[in-house]
Parts: sequence; C-alpha cells; structure tokens
Amino acid sequence: MKASSLLLTLSIAVCLGQEKSYPMWKVFCSGRPLYRGRLDSIVTPGEPAGHVHKVVGGNHFSAGVRGQSNLELYEVTKSADCTTCSIHTVDNSNYWHPELYYQWPNGTFSLVPDGGLTVYYIARSGNVGGPQYVNPNWQPFPKGLRMIAGDPWRRTYDKSNVEHNAISFVCLTDFGMPHAPETNGFQTDKYFCKNGFRMQVFFPMCWDGKNLDSPDHRSHMAYSSQYNTGDCPATHPVRLPALFYEAFYSVDKFPHGTGRQPFVLSSGDPTGYGFHGDFVNGWDFDVVKNMLADSSCLASNTNLGNNPERCLPLKPFVKQSVDANCELAKPIPLTENIGMIEPIKRLPGCNPITYSNAAMCSQGSDPRSMDNTGTFHIKSKVTGRYVTFNPITEDVYANAPTNNPSYRETWGLGWAARDTGRTVRNTELNRHFTMQDKLKVRGPESDTWEIFSFEKQSDSDYIAIKNRRHGKYLQVEPDFSISGTATIITDACLFQLITPDGGHVPVGLQMSDLANLQSLSNNLG
Repeated sequence: MKASSLLLTLSIAVCLGQEKSYPMWKVFCSGRPLYRGRLDSIVTPGEPAGHVHKVVGGNHFSAGVRGQSNLELYEVTKSADCTTCSIHTVDNSNYWHPELYYQWPNGTFSLVPDGGLTVYYIARSGNVGGPQYVNPNWQPFPKGLRMIAGDPWRRTYDKSNVEHNAISFVCLTDFGMPHAPETNGFQTDKYFCKNGFRMQVFFPMCWDGKNLDSPDHRSHMAYSSQYNTGDCPATHPVRLPALFYEAFYSVDKFPHGTGRQPFVLSSGDPTGYGFHGDFVNGWDFDVVKNMLADSSCLASNTNLGNNPERCLPLKPFVKQSVDANCELAKPIPLTENIGMIEPIKRLPGCNPITYSNAAMCSQGSDPRSMDNTGTFHIKSKVTGRYVTFNPITEDVYANAPTNNPSYRETWGLGWAARDTGRTVRNTELNRHFTMQDKLKVRGPESDTWEIFSFEKQSDSDYIAIKNRRHGKYLQVEPDFSISGTATIITDACLFQLITPDGGHVPVGLQMSDLANLQSLSNNLG
C-alpha cells in the first residue's frame, strides 16, 4: 500500500472510530465530470444556477423542470443508462459540489482541474449505551429524497456548531510525509498541496420521516449530535446512511502556500466555509435495505468501505473502473465560458469575492450574466447541423442536432504564435482540430497542431476554413465527416460561427480577440 493510501486509511479510522460494526461502503467517481456548469436541479430547477458545479453519477442529470415532484425526479434519475461512478445499475444518484478557481495576481480566474470524488456511505449507531446504539434501526433512502449539506453563503466558523464542523479540508503534501492538519477552512495560504487538495463535507443522517425535500432543501434532514455519529433528535428520528464527500482538486499546477490564499469557490468564497454538497437519490430501495441488514456490508468486512465488493448484496454491481464513455443522455448546451482553458475576467454568474457578509446576488442566475467570450459553435451550411466529434474514433462530423448543441460541439479560438492564423479547439475539453485522412481531434499534448485561416465569403455570414499546412479547405463529405481536401469552395465548405445564444460571431473582429488572448497569455507567463 502506498504511504498516502495508508495515511488516508488511518485518518479515516481515527475519524470514524475504531469500532466497525456498522454498514459502510464507498462509491468512487470519475475525475471527468458528467457535467460542469451552472445548473442545479434542486435549488433552481429549469433555469441557470447561481454558481458553477461539478456533477457526477447517473447520466440522466438535467436542469430539472419547475414543479417536478420528488418522485418524478427520482424515476428519471434512477432510470439512467450509465453512471460515472463505480456502482452501476443500483446507484444512479447524482452528486455535485462547487467548482474551485484560482485567482491570478492580475485578477483573472482559472478553473482548477479536478481529481474525482469519493462518496462514503456510513450507517453509524447512536451514543454508546443509548437506545439508538442498541437499536439504530437504519433505513434505506426513501425514493425521491434529495438534500444539500453546507451553505454557499457561510463565511464564518463556529467550533461549537455541528453543521460548521461537517465541512473540512486537507492539503495532501508529499508522499511518505504527514499531510497538513485537517482544518475547517482553506489552508492553501500556508501549505503547498503537491498531491492535491481534498474538500470534505458530511451530510446529515437524520430524516424527519415525512418530507423528501424542504423549501431550504435542508430542514427535512438534521445532523446527529456529533455530526458524523451520535443520536438523532426527536424531530428527525429516522436514521439513514450518512453521506461523506471527499472532493479532490489538482491545485499543484498553481502557485500557493506562500502566505496568499489564491483559491476561491465558484460561489465567490475564498474562506472555504461555504463549501457544500448536493445529493439526488438514485439508489434502488430494496438493495440498500438488504445491504443495511447484511453482516457482509459491515465496515469490518468492507475494509472501511474500500472494498464494497465484499458486501454481498452490492457485489454484482461493483465496477473495477468507472465508465469513461458515460455521457449525459440528453446533452446540455454550453451556455457559458467557465474558464477551463483560458483565464476568465470574473467568476461565472454574479459572485463577487466576499470574506464576510456574503449575500445572494439578485442577478446571479440571470442568463444575461453569462460570458461567452471566445466561445462558438460551428454550423455547416450543407447539413444545417453543428460540428461535433466521436469520442471513440476522434473523427469530426457535421451532424450534431441544431436544437441542442452540447459541450462536445462547443469550440473556441486559439492563438498560434508560430504563425498568423488560428487553432480551433473544443473550449471546455481542450481538444484541437488535426488533419489526417479526415478531420480529427487530439488532446492538448498532440504533436500536430493545425493552423487555419477563416475566410469570410462576400457579404454573407459564412466562412471557409483553410488548412494552412495543406493549403486546402475543410469540406463536409456525404457521410457527414469532414475532410481537408477541397481546392474549390462549394456549399460543403461553408460554415457559420454561432454563439451559444444563437447569434453570429462577426468574423472581422476575430483577430483582435486573438491578440487580446495572446496578450493575456503572455502576462500570465
């Protein structure tokens, strides 16, 4: 076992106590999110959320529908085709939490790469000697349950407050060395997190037994007396398995640990006290019921949850690796540049950085607050559809639906310092157009970076895209694939640049935009 894994296991053992006669299992979720952006089907169903989230789990996540009942949402969530987490079929839940940004000295923001999410399920007993210890009476999650832990507007910490203690952080330093001490606020001003930054949140385990949700999405649940153990209050007598999120971020790529706190949550929180998590239940009720009653699912048998396959009711559904190809069943259009590639000037939404007295901005979810600078879709004249790519073959096609272009179909301009021209890449996934027999996409480490010229066609909104290496134009073939073989411009060679809100990108302004991007890149070194 690696030293870091051993330290993690030991720290969890200390956190949970040495007594292991309680059901416990873990769900491991991919570092490649199912969705990232400003949607929250719990708080703002059917409209943009106030800040950016990272979502993992079942692929039926969506913006939700205003007025949709909890049971209706459960049925949609539960019927997912795949999940980006390690338990398939019986757990199609959705898990999400705020994204993390790095603020550069010039005031711009970069989205921090994430390193996955681990979800603990811990059905612990009440206080030793009490009735909830002798008979904890664990219950499976009711169908339709959804909840939030934490508060994005919190900027203070009270050590006597159970809810405040449910939020914590650990800076993962060098392997083989003790990690930085666990704290209840950000610690990246004091420590350099070489192996990542871990954000942690415990969800309440006590349910009122009646409501599947509440107006604040919290009141139907309550923390036990010690937030991760102890007795449930009389107002919330039903004990459910407690969820515990460990969200990992690759902060080592950014300077920190020198006295300045440069990281900020997407809600504008630089303290960490406002970290929070959201959960929409997608578990099979009967399977969880059997797990809570089966001794093979106790922490003592599952290695503190690290080996969930030892839990016999769960064993048939444990995957050795997460599904790397699981994508949203219904693609969600990209509505905003959230800063995955180039730095952005402000946090998405209306989220000023506040160290105290944070308040919800009235325009936080207003679509007009969205920033799409440098972001566009490419639409073919001959097919009337958008350019996309196959994630398996990497071939590029002009066949994406016109009414719902998604992340895979969103492109942005890139600057090619070696030549006057443009690279074209997927803004959020950082994949570039490259030429072989057909147009393909490659990751950021590709050796072949193609340079293109955008040639405006007379007085129309159409452009032709010329490959500078071959001196030929891209054109759409009969099978919707795109080649770079055309020497004469026909309709198959014509494209439009469309912003996510449906407008046309004025081609004549592109070069100045590129110059601004290059200047920004130089300033950041």
